[in-house]
Amino acid sequence: MRRRAMSLHPDTNTLNSYFDYNATTPMAGETMAAIQAALPLFANPSSNTLLAKNTKHIVSTARQNMAALLGAKPEQIFFTSGGSESNNWAIKGVLYPQLPKPGHIITTAIEHPSVLSTLGYFEQEHGFSVTYLKPDHSGAISTSQVENAIKPNTQLISIMTANNETGRLQPIESIAKLAQQRAIPFHVDAVQQVGKTPFSCTELGVDFASVSAHKFYGPKGIGCLYIKEPHNLNPLIHGGGQEDGMRSGTENLLALSGLAAAAEQASIHIEQWHGKAWQQKQLLMQLLDQSWLPVSFNGALSNQDALTNCLNASINGLRGEALALRLELNHGIQVSIGSACSNNKQKQLSHVLSAMQISEQTIQSAIRISFGQFTTEQDIRYLVAALEAEASALLGIGGKIANG
Repeated sequence: MRRRAMSLHPDTNTLNSYFDYNATTPMAGETMAAIQAALPLFANPSSNTLLAKNTKHIVSTARQNMAALLGAKPEQIFFTSGGSESNNWAIKGVLYPQLPKPGHIITTAIEHPSVLSTLGYFEQEHGFSVTYLKPDHSGAISTSQVENAIKPNTQLISIMTANNETGRLQPIESIAKLAQQRAIPFHVDAVQQVGKTPFSCTELGVDFASVSAHKFYGPKGIGCLYIKEPHNLNPLIHGGGQEDGMRSGTENLLALSGLAAAAEQASIHIEQWHGKAWQQKQLLMQLLDQSWLPVSFNGALSNQDALTNCLNASINGLRGEALALRLELNHGIQVSIGSACSNNKQKQLSHVLSAMQISEQTIQSAIRISFGQFTTEQDIRYLVAALEAEASALLGIGGKIANG
C-alpha cells in the first residue's frame, strides 16, 4: 500500500479566514520542505565525524541567513527558543552583573509580557528602579521621552521596535544614537517587525535584538538574539560549548533547517510582502469606512508609522470577545482580542491600549486584525462582510457594551 506524500503547502482553506498573523504565521512550503529534508540527518553537529558534515551545514546556513535578514554578521547571531527567551537573555545578561549596585532601567508601558515581567522581577527582587514610558494616543514613544528619563545610573534601555497589538513603530534609530552617546546598553524586542519590513541591526545601531521564527513563516520554538558585542554578555547556558559557548546544548536541527529557509525567503520577498500588506490594509480600512459599522481605529495607520499587516479596530458598542467568537464559530475567521501570550491569563483590559489612554469602552470593543503573505483581496472582503453580519446579529440580541 502506497503512502500519500506529505503536503508541503499550508492549508489554503484554513488560511482564507485566518487574520491572526501577529500571533503566529503558518509555515511556508519552503520551510516545511527544508524540515522534511533534514529528518534523516541525525549526526550531532558538535561531532567531528563525516556524518556531521551535513548537520554542521544546517547550523551554519541558518546563522548566515539570519545574519543576512538582520543586517548583521554571522558571529553576532545566537540561536534561542524564540522571542521570550531572547528577551530574558538580553535583559538578565546586562543586569545580573549589576546586582551589587542595582541602578535604573528605561522601558515602555506597552512592552511584551516577557520584557515587563523580567524587568518587574529585577525591580521587585533586586532593587532596580524602572521607568515605564507612556505612549501618546497613537502608541508612539518619543526620543525626547527617553532622553528626559535617563539618569546617571541608567544601566539598560529596552524598547520594542513594533507593537504586537497595534503595529506601532518606534524611533529606534534615534534612541540608539542617544543610548550610544550615554554608553547605555540598548535592547530591542524586534519579534513583530523582523520579516515584515526591512530591518538592519547595524544601521539602527542597537546592541541586542530579539527575533522569533514563527512570526515570519518559520517553525515555532526557534529564534535568535543578535548581540553586537558578544564578549560583553554573559553566557545563558554553560556546558558543551555550542553557540560559541554562549548557549550550550545540542542544536535543534529540524527547527534550524526551517529557520534557515524562512529567513532566506524573507530576505528575498520582504519588499513584496511589505507592499502587498500595505495594499491590503488600505483596502480593509476603505471597506470598513464604507460599511455601516461604527468603527474607530486604535493607533497609527500610515505605513511610515505602523506595520502594514496589522490593524487594531473597535466596533463601538460591541464586545470584541463576543464578536471574535461569533466570527470563528460562524465563519471560521480568526482574529485576536489581545496578544496571544496574555490570552491565557485572567481577563483584563489590554495594557497596550490602556497605556494609550483609550477609553475602557473602546478597549472592550477592540479586535486585532493581522494578515500576511497567504491573505488575498477576496479574504479581506469576506472578513468585512462577516463583520457586518455578526455585528448586526449581536446588536439584535443585545450583545452591546452597557453604558456606565
